[in-house]
Amino acid sequence: MPLVRRRLAALLAAPFLLSACGPTQRAADLGDAPRRPVSADAEGVVPEYCPRITLREGTSILRKGQGEAMQYIASITQTTRECHVVDGELRMKVGVAGRVVTGPNGQGGTAVLPIRVAVTRGPDVLYTNKGNESVTYAQGATGRFAYVDEMVRVPEPSAKNYSVFVGFDEAPDEAGKPKSRRK
Repeated sequence: MPLVRRRLAALLAAPFLLSACGPTQRAADLGDAPRRPVSADAEGVVPEYCPRITLREGTSILRKGQGEAMQYIASITQTTRECHVVDGELRMKVGVAGRVVTGPNGQGGTAVLPIRVAVTRGPDVLYTNKGNESVTYAQGATGRFAYVDEMVRVPEPSAKNYSVFVGFDEAPDEAGKPKSRRK
């Protein structure tokens, strides 16, 4: 299992494992808690504010084919993120996990899932990247996928006004424009 997928699996499993330890408080409930240094093997500091992930309407399910000709249905079931501030820059790892099931006409195979990660501040797009995740699925079985974008870099927010959006994006990239953009 590649290192990125192991890290994502650990990030996705952590809330469930930690929930057995007792009640927790959200960062917003902790008031003005000072930033705390992270372990020696990580860069920067963990910020007080790490933007939440939102699935835009219509982007959490991807269908290949229609009706009886449907080959598969892919769905996003979990998201997670990790934030660090380094040199005035918010660096994020954004993880997306989900599953693929065969449709009525599906015989199994490999699905290439187009996944978009975007960070906005109001109407301004600070970062956007479209990647692909391949997942193998079999007839009558569920294929699972995990995608991590480790390259999110945006200016450190001065207010809690950033939004992170993830979802399937089948739209073609505009010709001549880069796939990722930073402002």
